[in-house]
Amino acid sequence: MSSILIRLLILVVLLWLLKRFLSTLFGVPERTRPRASGDLANHMVKDPVCGMYMDSRLAFRLDSRKETVYFCSEKCRKKYLETGKQPEARVEAGSPRSFR
Repeated sequence: MSSILIRLLILVVLLWLLKRFLSTLFGVPERTRPRASGDLANHMVKDPVCGMYMDSRLAFRLDSRKETVYFCSEKCRKKYLETGKQPEARVEAGSPRSFR
């Protein structure tokens, strides 16, 4: 019984080695995880009008001299332009807020 299991294990290892050899020989690429470059890396951004978070690559953009503002839809972008609403002030962790 154990000799059958050993033969089966040897057969599986040999088949795996043969597969690796053939894929190397014929240039079949191994599956690799895609690497994100700095420009393509996604990050979440907040719509200043409705507060929704979305992937920056999918968001509507409004570029200004100071910063880029992202929107979830053209509707929020238009509302932002019509009302002149400014994005919320960014407060860094640990910095005091002033209340008046």
